[in-house]
Amino acid sequence: MSDLNQTPVDADKSVATKPTEAQSQQATGADLNRWFLGIASALALILLGGVAHGVLSNRWGVAEDIQSLGKQLNSIPMELGPWKCDEEGKLEDRVVFGILEATGYLSRVYVHQATGEAVNVFLVFGPKGPIAVHTPEICYSARAVTQTSERQAVDCSYDGMDGSLWKLGFESNSIDKRKMSVYYGWTDGGPWQAAASPRFWRTDFLYKIQTSCSATGKKEDSTDEFFKVFLPEVRKVMRKVKG
Repeated sequence: MSDLNQTPVDADKSVATKPTEAQSQQATGADLNRWFLGIASALALILLGGVAHGVLSNRWGVAEDIQSLGKQLNSIPMELGPWKCDEEGKLEDRVVFGILEATGYLSRVYVHQATGEAVNVFLVFGPKGPIAVHTPEICYSARAVTQTSERQAVDCSYDGMDGSLWKLGFESNSIDKRKMSVYYGWTDGGPWQAAASPRFWRTDFLYKIQTSCSATGKKEDSTDEFFKVFLPEVRKVMRKVKG
């Protein structure tokens, strides 16, 4: 009896709630579209991440103008006033390109022709990551010297810009206990800076300078005198680096 009493409206409702074959196909197609969209989005994120990492790590090399900036460091004169280059060093490729990732560097020993005093100078240009992390506190820790003073920022305005460099004191572990001053700092092409965290600068490339000089029977070494003739020449081949 209950079947006979079912109204046509109820019958229509029961039929309407059952999806047709066309509706099922549409639903399946929508699910597939969403799936493909999700996969495409994931692949796009992976690709963008790879490209970004490649750019930041210089996987595809560096621009030609950046390469030329590094090479220009070698054009700094070998003779500067009373200072003359007595020795020019060459680093291993694994250090230059593998560790520092540098596009150019200068490694020289300048000797004062009157006093015989020598200044070791290392100037490098490259990506800020590896250029920022190698400091004398780390480099000299494995050598036969002992650090005798904490670093302090000192004036560096020899090249016409108000800048600063870090200064450290070391002493040889040999019998003579010779004292040595080390200066270092970075720049993006502007003033030299005794920066605490150069790796966070808003630039991709940095210049770095590091010098060492031992005093010869005097209270102070002659790094100050050397900077007066050397740093203006560095400024001539330097360019402000953006991005």
